[in-house]
Amino acid sequence: MNRRSSHSWIPYLSSRRQRVARFERRLLLTRAAFGDRRYQFVSLLAVYLLACLVTFASGFVTLAGFAILPVVLVPPVGLLIYWLVWKEFHH
Repeated sequence: MNRRSSHSWIPYLSSRRQRVARFERRLLLTRAAFGDRRYQFVSLLAVYLLACLVTFASGFVTLAGFAILPVVLVPPVGLLIYWLVWKEFHH
């Protein structure tokens, strides 16, 4: 049996129907992946960074720098806030 087909009934279909069944399964898995919150976050972040890179490549270096600042500064500021709140309630 073909290792790519995870369903035992796919090899019994005609070759055209096998292609359709595999395509439908791939489409279903892709739609399920788009529903995942992590995938949505990573996709959105990638689009945002791509837009920043296009802006940087277009010659708007200062604008690209200001656009990338939230991506760079939000995690450390969030960590600092978490640490300060933790320190307030545990000391």
